[in-house]
Amino acid sequence: MLTRENNELLTRTGPDTRMGGLLRLYWLPALLVEELPEPDCPPVRVSLLSERLVAFRNSEGRIGLIDEACPHRGASLVYGRSENSGIRCIYHGWKMDIGGNVVEMPCERGDPASMERIKVQSYPVREAGGIVWAYLGPKDKMPPFPAFEWMNLPATHVHVQKILIECNYLQSIEGGIDSAHISFLHSTEINYGHIATATKDTAPEFEVQEMPYGFRYAALRNRDAENRYVRITPFIMPFYTIVPFAENQPQAQHAWVPADDHHNWAYTFTFKRGEPLTRDEWTHAADLTDGYRKFRNVGNQHLQDRAAMKSGKSFSGIPEILDQDAAVQESMGFIVDRTKEHLRKTDAAIVHLRRLYLKKLEGAQQSDEGINQEAFACQDTIRCRIAVVPSASDWRSLE
Repeated sequence: MLTRENNELLTRTGPDTRMGGLLRLYWLPALLVEELPEPDCPPVRVSLLSERLVAFRNSEGRIGLIDEACPHRGASLVYGRSENSGIRCIYHGWKMDIGGNVVEMPCERGDPASMERIKVQSYPVREAGGIVWAYLGPKDKMPPFPAFEWMNLPATHVHVQKILIECNYLQSIEGGIDSAHISFLHSTEINYGHIATATKDTAPEFEVQEMPYGFRYAALRNRDAENRYVRITPFIMPFYTIVPFAENQPQAQHAWVPADDHHNWAYTFTFKRGEPLTRDEWTHAADLTDGYRKFRNVGNQHLQDRAAMKSGKSFSGIPEILDQDAAVQESMGFIVDRTKEHLRKTDAAIVHLRRLYLKKLEGAQQSDEGINQEAFACQDTIRCRIAVVPSASDWRSLE
């Protein structure tokens, strides 16, 4: 259970919030490269940490990420014209470049000094791994650029997916580090063999290990009298997890990036190390409508199939893993009231996550950078694990 004050502290990520300040110390996935496919293509609205931004690719192919509001009268630049190395507001023709500089005021005469004084908020961006990454924090605290394993693989070996989840980012992360629910929410007619094995013991033990990048935790289930089935999930600051899959299966890393306090962008990075990834191997897919929104949503109760539930074909009545996760997370409301929850032993990773965030916030409050620079040196070596080990052995010895 969290206090009301700490629940507010951890769930609010706008520009003037402490959690928002911490998250701004990291490079963040802002949008997919595919959303800006060519020079001077239509601009794209970007919702990130409760900021309303617009991304555009200029005539030279470089991407700008600037405030959505035109500095003249506040019209949205999402309606703007991307042309001649800038983005032009359709209201009065003001034009900005990727650095947020006003370069043209065609409706004004003889006022060059105004253009030099007026500046639109802009943020550094980089393209890598099919993602446009953005840094929204102080320039003097910019961290190393992400170097996750999948970012160094050929494009044929990686699939990147983005979906809008209609709840606060913390609800989604807490779902991502909760291995107890797989025995129920994801049970019945799931093709991943490790889940079928895991469901035989529905009351796993949880243990947590501190790591430079955040922490990892083990869900320990009794397989037989002498062995335990172990699923090790890494949590990587500020909002990444790696789903435990066997080595010979496609791997999946998740990120839950706050769009605003009531929505988050769920990114899934599916990859294979030694060979190309086929479409059938994409994990955590969902049916989408415009704007990367799910077809199954709270408004239609995620099209839950009660007949399938009654017949035993589906425990949840919702067919896909991502939709199953989204349904329970979104069913809590935009921001769940954590003062009313009753945490148990299987919530050990969730408790640890909240303590980690509060510790990082305390460090940032004391003028520390609030992040561990060591973490960036090991990002490409972080692994999940699935194993069957003797009951008397220590899972922490598994690399």
